[in-house]
Amino acid sequence: MSSEGEGHLLAEIGRRFLRLTSLATLLGACSADGAGGPSFFDHLERGPAVLAYYGDTSAVDVPAATRVGQPTTVRFTSFSGGCVSQDSTEAKVTGLSAEVRPFQRDPTRVRRNIVCPADLRLDNNVVELRFAQPGRAKVRILGLAQPGDHRFVLERDIEVTP
Repeated sequence: MSSEGEGHLLAEIGRRFLRLTSLATLLGACSADGAGGPSFFDHLERGPAVLAYYGDTSAVDVPAATRVGQPTTVRFTSFSGGCVSQDSTEAKVTGLSAEVRPFQRDPTRVRRNIVCPADLRLDNNVVELRFAQPGRAKVRILGLAQPGDHRFVLERDIEVTP
């Protein structure tokens, strides 16, 4: 093999080594100690889900009407991505008022060498509500708007019939 051919081969081996080293560093960074210890993702904080992201708001599907005692399904989206993941959704009905609180998980101890992908996900949230009395019910979905983590509330009305 000529010295020029050997030079190209050595350069290619060097590039592949750097890629593998970078990948190993990235994978190691996903553990708390960088050496396969507890996962970085084991240390996540539960907080309100994002319902508005740079002016885009959550899509909400609420029926126009329901009956007393009948299960009523509310569907809506929330925004996550990167190292942030969807968590549970809680709902509380009091009279003709329902509060829906979607949650997400977010890293609390971010090390400088942690890399999260810059992706945006739309998470589907589903909650079931039951109203015990007839009338005009108000459903409030409470979360955050980004940028800035400002409180954000979506409101929808449902007619509850006997």
